[in-house]
Amino acid sequence: MTARIRRFATLTGVVAGVAALLVSTGSAGLRTTSAAAPSLYVMYAMNCTFTIVDDSGKTVTSIPPGHYQVDVRTPLAFGTMPNPGPGTDMTACRGAPQFQLQGPGVDLFTNMTAGCESDKVFTETFQPNGTYVAQDLNQPSVAHGSFTTLASGTPVVPTVTYGGGKGKPEVSTDIVGSLAVLGTLNATVSAGKPTLTTKGKTVSSLKAGRYKLTIADRDAKAGFFILGPTSKAPTSLSGVTFQGTHSVAIKLTAGKWTYYTNLGTIHYFRVTA
Repeated sequence: MTARIRRFATLTGVVAGVAALLVSTGSAGLRTTSAAAPSLYVMYAMNCTFTIVDDSGKTVTSIPPGHYQVDVRTPLAFGTMPNPGPGTDMTACRGAPQFQLQGPGVDLFTNMTAGCESDKVFTETFQPNGTYVAQDLNQPSVAHGSFTTLASGTPVVPTVTYGGGKGKPEVSTDIVGSLAVLGTLNATVSAGKPTLTTKGKTVSSLKAGRYKLTIADRDAKAGFFILGPTSKAPTSLSGVTFQGTHSVAIKLTAGKWTYYTNLGTIHYFRVTA
């Protein structure tokens, strides 16, 4: 009996030691992972332009020098989009962005793995009193921007970043309330494929304005998504698991619009001013 008690006491001590070690390691891990590096988000739109925002979602004009994550994002993997063909159509950067960021100590370039990725993160160090120039080499005269660094200061480590955590996701402004409409559009989702028609014909061109869009979703595994020319994230008009019919009012601005399902092919239509 005495021997069993001694063995039990020894085992209890070992377990307690391991538990203390786990708690200590866990606490250190939490300190490491909760203090995310400050980030600069390069947010691409479907027309191959971009904006650069900070962790609070504000446009970047000047930042303290130091270490940052540069998070380059496209609304979806541009390489999955159909080739727009000959011409000057820069929808989805014609398959791949060519993002370049240069300045003192920084020479960053990415084509998002030839358009196969929609989010890539890089670590860069920005030096004091510097000017940094960003551009997309597909159309540098259109897609470009710059920001400066201060002479001194320390980057603020965010509690929750713009791109994740408990922060609010970006909300598209294309979807609007029920106001006066120019016409009715009918969308369907069936067998993973989307259709978009008006008066019984496939939509190819529309005038800019507000429309009533009625969606009939017959697929429990596919949703209807739409992207405008300046959209930085897809707008879901019918969730992936939703089945049924509902209507929304949508504001269509001039440019090339994209609609698709998560399982089907991608389609385009034009909106004219």
